[in-house]
Parts: sequence; structure tokens; C-alpha cells
Amino acid sequence: MITRIDKDRKRPNFLVYDLEWIPHEMKLRMCGVYDEKKGYRCYSSIDNFIKNELTHKNRGSWFYAHAGGLADFQFVIERLSHLGYYVQGSTSGSSAIIVHITRPVWKNGKWVSGKDVWHFVDSYWLLRDSLRNIGKWVGMDKGNADESVEWYSTVGWYELRDYNEQDCLILYKAIKLFEETLYELGGQLRMTQASCAMDLFRRRFLTNNIETSMTINRIARNAYFASRVEVYATQCQNAYYYDVNSSFPYAMTFQQPGELKNSYRGLPDWDGPFLADVSVTVPENYLPPLPVRMGGRLFFPVGSWRGWYSNIDLEVLEKSGGRIDKVHESITFEKNNDLSEFNRVLYDIRKKSDGFIKIACKYLMNSIYGKFGESEVKSEIIVNPPEVLPTWVMTAPGIFVHEKTVEVPHMHVPIAVHVTAIARRTIFDYMSCSSELHYCDTDGFSTTDRYEDGSNLGEVKLEKYIQEGRFIQAKIYDIKGTDAQLKPVRILKAKGFSRMTLEKFERLINFEEIEYSRMARIKENARRGNFAPRETILTKSINEDAIGKRYFYPDGESRPWTIPELKDHFGTK
Repeated sequence: MITRIDKDRKRPNFLVYDLEWIPHEMKLRMCGVYDEKKGYRCYSSIDNFIKNELTHKNRGSWFYAHAGGLADFQFVIERLSHLGYYVQGSTSGSSAIIVHITRPVWKNGKWVSGKDVWHFVDSYWLLRDSLRNIGKWVGMDKGNADESVEWYSTVGWYELRDYNEQDCLILYKAIKLFEETLYELGGQLRMTQASCAMDLFRRRFLTNNIETSMTINRIARNAYFASRVEVYATQCQNAYYYDVNSSFPYAMTFQQPGELKNSYRGLPDWDGPFLADVSVTVPENYLPPLPVRMGGRLFFPVGSWRGWYSNIDLEVLEKSGGRIDKVHESITFEKNNDLSEFNRVLYDIRKKSDGFIKIACKYLMNSIYGKFGESEVKSEIIVNPPEVLPTWVMTAPGIFVHEKTVEVPHMHVPIAVHVTAIARRTIFDYMSCSSELHYCDTDGFSTTDRYEDGSNLGEVKLEKYIQEGRFIQAKIYDIKGTDAQLKPVRILKAKGFSRMTLEKFERLINFEEIEYSRMARIKENARRGNFAPRETILTKSINEDAIGKRYFYPDGESRPWTIPELKDHFGTK
């Protein structure tokens, strides 16, 4: 059940920490800490940091580090594992988002978990941008644009200390400003951006509790499709790339599903939100409207098939010339406008504000909808537990990884289904009017048509003028042109490949392997059974044999796949 929060708000005690080390060597030089009570202090070793900061006075405190779950915390967990601390961390992808640390105590002839607990949080999940940009938002210069290996190796202690202190101050000030903004809006600071948004929604905007159902959530996941990301033409010249203004916040201004209303064997006589298990037909069409999930990937094909879809998807289907052949079952929901009010209020505040409040409102609007579709399956890393469960996988003595299923009371997947469907509908409506398309990605698309720029929710604005564009695969492209202010830009995008250069890009699109080094992630080290920070060398390439989102002709033009073609490729019936 999604419930209203009426409890008094609390202000958590939080600190920030930041580590400086020599890249490649992984040699720690400094660990800085800042909070308002004690100011800035720094340590030359993690042991001293643990001794002076993980104290009884600081118990219950949140320790934030920017992208710390990827990098800085690895130095900390490596020492904690050797010192016998009980560590329990939630991970997402390769990052440790939230980690709970408990000091062991000797009791009844054995070590057990004590009552002193501290929480380490990756602040990138609270403020999703680089620390350099965050510094600009709070009026502080991060300094040292170089940040080279040589600089970290040779810079003097006092200069490094000043640099570290500035980073700590930037992060602390930004989190404090975010906390104050949340209080002004009626919420309170939580550990992540999405949880801040959900807390605010439940305190200020949720009018009545909403009953939820795991059965309905599991059904709804069949209709929960991601955004549209497709290549339509491999090259373009003299084109325009547009973004939909606040695409997902705009989608949330529409009516959303509330509590379960009823179920039917046919199509409901209902003008509110619903989900339906339907057999559909999409005729030959350059831009088909409905997504299909095959082989773990998303396609927009033509043909006939059966699947679960929202009323939004079915409206777009019929509007674009498709048809519903049969309705096997449908589920209706009460109408709910709470999420609409949440986004309209925040968008109005954002338009009237500047500086950090503007950024904070953007964060809250963009992060709320995903909480309704949050998965109940969670990945964990556990170190030195007081007891071991049989489902845990031990990677080394005292180190375990596992996945667990937890109850997520605010999970209401039908809302997430409708938000993403409306966002897809918005960009589809713009793209279906275009005379020539080249590429689309979530809330942006490339076309030769010039649209009128708008500043309101759901309107489009010119993001880039493309002199020359090459689109290889979804999220792999090369754009040369200017931004909306006519400043020259060159964008080499290859998702999963960092620090892309033109030379690397050319090799990549020729299906050659790209070698690069990076810090091994905490989850990788956990599975290896050794948390010692290390550098790893990776080799990656584009899969030449992977099926594209569309069929391409030799001239670079494309058409959508047919259902029989996809079934034949993936070996499905």
C-alpha cells in the first residue's frame, strides 16, 4: 500500500568524505571529511579515518561521497573487512548505493554486532551530475581541471589538502541546499534522489492511501516497456535534433492509475486507465507504434501478436492505423491525479526559480516515477556477518553476495507503465509528423524538419543543429554541428565506452576491440573475494552479429522488422 506520511520530519546527521589517490597505482594520499559541527579534517590513512570518524558520537550518521560507491568506498571496505566490521551494502549495477556498517563487540565469548551503526551513501544517487557542475550550481569553483596522474603523484600535501577541502565543501553545501529545498517543499532529506521524491509525494501530494497488489504488479510488468531508442538512417546532413521538454514529468501531468477497480473479459467501458491482454495487428508502417520484448530487447515491429498493453498504447495503436483483434482480459484502475499535481507544482516552482532550487525541482520530477516500478529483487554484498544464511554465496572467508526479495510498499507498476507509455506517445506524435527521421533516443530525435521551439512541458526545443551525423546503433553515434547557441559541438557517443576519441570510435564501428583501463568495481571485487582497490583492463567491442532494432538496406535506409522475422531470429513460437 502507498500510504500518506504524517510523521514529523527529521533532519539526519550527515557528513561528507572524499579520498585522493594516485590513479593506476591506487595509492591513497588523503581522506578528507567535513561537517558543520567540526569543520574540515583530513587523514593520511583509512585506519585513522575509521578510528576518528566511526565513533559512538557519529553513530547513525550518513557519510556521503560523490560516486563513492564506485571508487572511494572501496578503500574503506577493504580495511573494514580486515578489522572485522559487519558490512551490509545494497548495490545497483556496479555501484554500492547504500552501505550499513556495524562495529563488532565481544560478548559471551564471541564477536557479535554492536549498536553503533553508520551509513555510507553514494551521493551521485542524490545529485546526479559531476562534482564540477554541482560546484557551479552552488557558486563554488572545483579547481584543478587537470586531475592527471602526474598531478596526483606530485602535488604537495598542502595544495592537495586545499583541493580536497574544496571538494568536501562543495558536496556538503549542495546536499545542505537540497535538504533545505526539500523542507521548504514539505519533504525531508532521504538517502537517494528517488526516495526524496517519494517522501515528498507521500507527505504533501498523496490525497488518499492506494492499495497495491503483487499479483497486479507482476501482470503490469508485462506492459512495462522502456523508451524508444532506434536508428532510422545511418547518415544525415543539415538536420535538427530536438528534445521534448521534461518528457517524463510531462507524462505525469496526465491521469494515472489509482487503486484496482475491476477486471473484464473484454474491453472495458471505461474512460480511465486500464491494462489489457490483447491480440493486435500493426500493418506495414515506417514508424510502428507498439513495443515488443524479444530476447531481452525492445523492438517496434509490424505484424500480429499478443501482449499486455496500457490504454495509452492501444489508443496510439488505433490512431496509427493498427487494430485490436481480440481482448483476452482487461484490468481497470481508479483515476488518480496526485502525481499530476506533484509535477505541476514543482514545474511551476522551477520556472519561477533559479540556481539550486531549479535543479532540485528537476531532480525530483524526473526521479519519482521509477519508484513505482522499483523491483523487489535487491543485490547485496555482506562482509563479516554475525550469522550466515544458506542462500548466500561465499566468495572468500567472510565475504558473501546474494540477491534477496523484499517488500516494496510503494511499488505500483501500473503507474510506471502509464508514465512510460505517455512519454513514448509524446515523442511518437512528433516523429510521426516528420518527413525524414534519422535517430531517436528516449526524449530526443533527429529530423530534417524545423519545429517551433517551446518552453512548456511536453513541447520540443532545438538541442543541436547537425551538419553531419552518423548513427551506428542505439546509443552509438557521431554528431558534428552546433548547439542551440551556435557553438560548435562534436559528440562521439558509445554507451559503455568511456573517454571516447575519434580514433577509438572509428575502430569501434569497424567492430574492432577497444582496450581501456578503469578501477575495478566493488561488486567485481566482492565476487573476486578481495576488496583491495585495483585497476582492471577491459576489452570491449560492438557485437557485429547482434540484430539491430530495424532492418537496414545497403543504402542506409531502414524498415521495421516483422514479427515472423523476429521470431525466426530468436527462435520463439
